[in-house]
Amino acid sequence: MPCRTASGDGCGFSPGKAYPPVSPGYSGLMIEFSLSVRDLVAFCHRSGDIDHRYTPSPSAEQGMEGHQRLYRRRPDSYVREYPVRYLHRQGDIQLQLRGRADGFDPARGLVEEIKTCRVDPGKIPASVSRLHLAQARIYAALIAEEQSLDGLAVQLTWFNIDRDEEAPLLQYYSRAELQEFLAGTLAAFADWLGLLGRRRRDRQASLQRLDFPHGEFRRGQRVVAELVYKCIDQGGQAMLEAPTGIGKTAAVLYPALKALGRHKHEAVVFVTSRTVGRRSAEDCLGLMARAGMDASSLSLTAKESICFSPGRACHGDDCPFARGYYDRLPRALAEAVGHGVLDRPAVETIARAHQICPYQLALDLLPWVDIVVADMHYVYSLTAGVGSLMARDERRWTILLDEAHNLPERAREMYSARLSKAELMRVKRSSSPEAKRALEKVNRAMLALQKEDWGEEVFREELPAGLVNSLGDVVAAVGRAMADDPRFVPANPQLMNFYFALLQWLRVAENWGREYRLQLKRGEGSQGLSLGLNCLDPSRLLARCQARAHAVIAFSATLSPQHWMRQLTGLDESAVCRRLDSPFSEAQLQVELETAIDTRYRQRDRSAPELGRRLSRFLREAPGNCIVYFPSYRYLGAVLALMKEDESLWRERRLWQQLPEQSLEDRDGLFQALGNHDNMAAFCILGGVFSEGIDLPGELLSAVAIVGVGLPQVGSERENLRDWYQQAYGAGFEYAYLYPAMQKVDQALGRVVRTTTDNGRALLVDSRYAWPAYRSLLPPWWSYLD
Repeated sequence: MPCRTASGDGCGFSPGKAYPPVSPGYSGLMIEFSLSVRDLVAFCHRSGDIDHRYTPSPSAEQGMEGHQRLYRRRPDSYVREYPVRYLHRQGDIQLQLRGRADGFDPARGLVEEIKTCRVDPGKIPASVSRLHLAQARIYAALIAEEQSLDGLAVQLTWFNIDRDEEAPLLQYYSRAELQEFLAGTLAAFADWLGLLGRRRRDRQASLQRLDFPHGEFRRGQRVVAELVYKCIDQGGQAMLEAPTGIGKTAAVLYPALKALGRHKHEAVVFVTSRTVGRRSAEDCLGLMARAGMDASSLSLTAKESICFSPGRACHGDDCPFARGYYDRLPRALAEAVGHGVLDRPAVETIARAHQICPYQLALDLLPWVDIVVADMHYVYSLTAGVGSLMARDERRWTILLDEAHNLPERAREMYSARLSKAELMRVKRSSSPEAKRALEKVNRAMLALQKEDWGEEVFREELPAGLVNSLGDVVAAVGRAMADDPRFVPANPQLMNFYFALLQWLRVAENWGREYRLQLKRGEGSQGLSLGLNCLDPSRLLARCQARAHAVIAFSATLSPQHWMRQLTGLDESAVCRRLDSPFSEAQLQVELETAIDTRYRQRDRSAPELGRRLSRFLREAPGNCIVYFPSYRYLGAVLALMKEDESLWRERRLWQQLPEQSLEDRDGLFQALGNHDNMAAFCILGGVFSEGIDLPGELLSAVAIVGVGLPQVGSERENLRDWYQQAYGAGFEYAYLYPAMQKVDQALGRVVRTTTDNGRALLVDSRYAWPAYRSLLPPWWSYLD
């Protein structure tokens, strides 16, 4: 079904308009907060070290299955997932507590909190059990108050899902004791709640006064801002295709902040796919802060990048920044929440000042900040920190999805998994006896698959149950080893890497659906077997993530055809889709089509000399810095070798060539070279790091040449995608090859004109640019000269 289109008129948002003040309390003079019992207890009763030896605990699916097993053993009087709510007032602040006790048995006067595990409960630190018992006591206090009970028994039940064993801890509390515990917890939270209240008042006042930081809107920016505000106001989904250079980051962040100030939503996550997108959002938020914004923003950084103790295990016995973390956390949180813009340097500075882990500090800040800037992984992956918070958080979240065209491919990777027998055998050789026994079960399951008659490669719709079960046994064995030995993690790096790969495999297996294929592939020798769980279409899982949000706004310069992108990004059929006009004139970019040269794979050797001559002529005619994009390194090298024979071309031109496996420093060298020279010719790969997500305004880039149409390489996995898309959408070739290819072309074409003062040239070389199917997918705001 095609996207629903809409204009920005009548949306009720005028960025320049002065609105009457909105009470920061939203309810008379009260400031309202909603908080789960789980988060309240975590804030007030966590203590001691970070300790990930007992995690990951059973997955969500395994945890639910474990709960169901216990529920079946409970009496008929037992009420599952008993809901509780409690209204607490502190001055002009109102706190709504909410949650669900795992079980309440009114006949026995018992409240139960169930925790699943894969280790001996006796080895779980007492601080962890105290934390969960505190959660059960709060539930019991609220239930005793609600039902006017004299007291309740409180039971914390650890349930080992592998051994099917319960380890209950039962205590009785009078109603007075429970109320005293609740009052003490709320008193411990009082200072933090007061600080949040003051921050909320300041935030609301600043956002109501906030003007657009750039003064005047660029052409098209106001329309984007109006559409974003309307989507948040009504709670829905929108997909906005706005040309490069329109200023999309500011155009979506500003209305999201204004909506925050008018209580249209409570939290925003700006989702990026590249470092440049994160920096753009951070720069924009910094500009907003200088313009008067007093809201808190947090940028999330990958653990391996921000860790203070690389190579150490995440627990207090090995890492000094994990030792006593929760004892020092409250002061760090209090400092951070008043900091405003929390980018990576700010998080690291606060973490070092308090000698705590910066990665965990950022995660613990998530429930308390207004805006989060995060990579797609944190929102959409199967272990997403922001995504899981959205699932349990009553705040209304808005997702601002930058460079949304990258999401389907990234999601396919996040929802897939790989294993190889060679890696299994390497890990097995250096493992402990218990781990070896578990790994041998995996080996036997792989051997059974190898012995089947399926040729060199096969794709199946069903998972091998024996293999999945054996992988679960390995995870359980490693979990027990981590619980027994504090040094197990750093002492077994190979096994731990394999362990994390197994966890991903099991998470994918739990989410298995008809859009998945099991890939079996034979390599050389007895250890050549490789297995893949391939997600062909991520839209179902993406839709599940986005259903948690109050509003979703996906935006990019290349979201055409809109029906294709809407479907693959998991947006609703009711999503409003809009393609904005370019803010630039046609005259700013002169685009030539060279359709006499055939760059298809089988014709490349024959066409290379003619292509080299055509590119040399273009470089002579197009002064200034130029990037030439090729579909492959081999083709690039062959044509460039021919062009180098023309010595006269390189007397005036400097050359830069993208190579496979280049370091980040080498890649940064191109940006430095473009800044230092005005006649550079850079030869790069289409669809790579230099063809999208980079900003080269003015004289930094004057021209691009694009060789080919960017079709993905034909292979068994791509053909699987084609078959799926044909079955699901009736457009196999278009969805698997044509649309992704032309999207890369459009992205590369968008590198040249970035501002209203830019002018440039472009050359598109391929015979297929004369075909309507390809020509119709080029951006409509330029003229194309044959």
